[in-house]
Amino acid sequence: MQQTRITYFLFALALVCEALLLFFDVGLFYAQRARFLVSPALFFIKDLLAVAALVALYLLIRRRLQRAALPDSQLWIEPVDAFWRGFVFFGSVIAGLGLFSLLFAKTEFDINPSNGIWTAQSIYTIFKTHLATVFGGSLMLAALVVLERLVFFRRVRNTQSNFLATIGFIGISAATMIGGQPGETMSVPTILFFALAGVMMIINAFRLSWVLPMSRNDKVRSLFLVLGLFIEIGVLLGAQNGEQHFIAYSSVVGTFFAGVSAFLLLYLLTTFFSILSYLPTSEALEKKSSEIRNLYAMSRFVADMFDEEKIYESLVGYACESVGSSTVAWFDVYQPRTNNGKAVDSNAAARMPNVQWNDKRGYFKTVAQQNISEDAIHLFSEKAAFIWQEMLAHPQIIRIDDVETDTRLTKSSSPVKAFIKRLGTKVGRGNSLVSSLVAVPLMARTQLLGILLVAKDVEYGIVKDDLELITTFAEQAAIAIQNSRLIREVIDKERLQQELLVAQKIQLRLLPQSPLIVKGYDMDGVSYPAYEVGGDFYDFCDLSGDGRISKFGVMVADVSGKGTSAAFYMAELKGVLQSLCRIYPDAPKELLIKANETLARSMERSSFISAIYAVIDTDKSTLTVSNAGHCPMVFVSRSEQKIIRLKGLALGLDKGPRFNRVVSEETLPFESGDTVVFYTDGVIEAVNAQDEQFGIERLIETVASVKHQSASDIKTAIFNAVNAFTGNGGAVRDDLTIVVLKRC
Repeated sequence: MQQTRITYFLFALALVCEALLLFFDVGLFYAQRARFLVSPALFFIKDLLAVAALVALYLLIRRRLQRAALPDSQLWIEPVDAFWRGFVFFGSVIAGLGLFSLLFAKTEFDINPSNGIWTAQSIYTIFKTHLATVFGGSLMLAALVVLERLVFFRRVRNTQSNFLATIGFIGISAATMIGGQPGETMSVPTILFFALAGVMMIINAFRLSWVLPMSRNDKVRSLFLVLGLFIEIGVLLGAQNGEQHFIAYSSVVGTFFAGVSAFLLLYLLTTFFSILSYLPTSEALEKKSSEIRNLYAMSRFVADMFDEEKIYESLVGYACESVGSSTVAWFDVYQPRTNNGKAVDSNAAARMPNVQWNDKRGYFKTVAQQNISEDAIHLFSEKAAFIWQEMLAHPQIIRIDDVETDTRLTKSSSPVKAFIKRLGTKVGRGNSLVSSLVAVPLMARTQLLGILLVAKDVEYGIVKDDLELITTFAEQAAIAIQNSRLIREVIDKERLQQELLVAQKIQLRLLPQSPLIVKGYDMDGVSYPAYEVGGDFYDFCDLSGDGRISKFGVMVADVSGKGTSAAFYMAELKGVLQSLCRIYPDAPKELLIKANETLARSMERSSFISAIYAVIDTDKSTLTVSNAGHCPMVFVSRSEQKIIRLKGLALGLDKGPRFNRVVSEETLPFESGDTVVFYTDGVIEAVNAQDEQFGIERLIETVASVKHQSASDIKTAIFNAVNAFTGNGGAVRDDLTIVVLKRC
């Protein structure tokens, strides 16, 4: 609201002062016609009113230009736009004053020969003076504001003080004319300060920092507009007698506008020659600016872009934009093959159209192109297959200055023939997209990622600067692609890790959550996979079905290998055990035979399962055990400790006859105080720092030393003994499972 009030006040002040000035001039005109004596004080008052109107008008124009500017604009107005508006407005004022002169006669001044004082020829001259000063002077003030902003662009330490000194000297020289009549001779102080202002004008006239950033098209437009403005201001001051009208309006204002006009003309003159000198290098400067922008944008991909396909497209786009017009580019990604001839990443290969080159080592596929079709790329790749061959053998930059005459493509050895062919193909080649080309490999350490190919439709079109820029783009893109692939690997590993954790939870649910509770028996078990999921398995089975558990089974098994495949077979074994245990409650051997028949049909030839299965009859106090290629059972009684070795073949190795013949079964008495330990080879094959195995003897000794304790304590003692044995530098290299069964 306050800003609006200030604007209204300035507008009212300028309007009132202009009305009073017009009244003064009309009164003075008739007084001079009547030969009345005019007091010099009237000219003093007139100059004061003119200065007030001038200041109010300047502040209004300055505020208007500043408010119309963009928030981040240093100039408040773009130079080309300013020149265009100035050209239009100055032309309009000149046309208006010319029309006024045609419509109304005697609009000039008479000069008194004795003192040189000007007098208006008619009342129309008074009105023309005010029109010229209000409209022409307003344009001069607006031009002064724009001139200030142009001089201040990229200012240095003394820029502002130099500009203010120029305006100050012009203002002082104008102030020395206060109270003077139109046409009076300038005093010595006026001339002196005007000369000082001229020196400062020359200093400010070379403040042209805004010219260099302009585009070539803007420079061309500005060149003609500046020339037009220079001519228009000259016409306004000369042909339209603008300078006389300014002085007739007020000696102070006229002198000030004379200084401002000189400043504008000098600045326009230096601007014209500056733009003219910059024009030949404008295209090169624009290209360098584009290169810097593209390099900055490309460097952002290294940190921010992880989509490999977008990196390909951006690389090709930046290369085309930076090298210049009539440029084509494409990127061929390289996919190596494994020993069996399959691509490393078959999923990625399936998404890639347009195979360009292929052999037993790998293949190249075009994944991004610009300004060129796939058919044109195919035609060129058929003719220039050596590029891809050499890139695989020795990755390095390959440059072709003239496709039609290069000996690597044409097999011509004569320079004369090559020159003649080049001349002969000028017409026949037509609009060939690939006349000169450079191929740059993208490397990640020693690994070839792909090839960036940039071509132009003229011979020797790729210069040294272009090659350096393309190489920089390729290096940046190689880093971005490598980062993208590493991040994708990390994401895939994290996803796999999460899936394995889920599988681990599911697998743990397949193991007994708690041992069976059987009167007179104590049992416990534990299984630790070497990885997230494992292939070890144990289970307790109630075989009686009468509620008091008079007969139960215990199985411990180890699937060959580790990881997810072993876990799947372990889950299958659990289902088989649960299905067969009630069918064969008294015959562990028969259960293993039937389990082998089932599993052998679904398991791979390289997989197998070792298992030991025991059935305990609580009424008969017996333990019947059958072994399918598993670790021997440890049996510790009150008087002895021994291992129970039985013949057997692992499940899945044979579909029937041999397995049935080899597998055996044995029944043992199971008295009070007897302890049986089932385990997998992860226990006895644990090694210490000297690569010595824990072994079965240490297992027997450990069980014998704690045989009087509970099954849970015995299990814990075995586990602690293994950990103590491995210690620092040792390792448990396989899944570890322990099941302890004790007769209380």
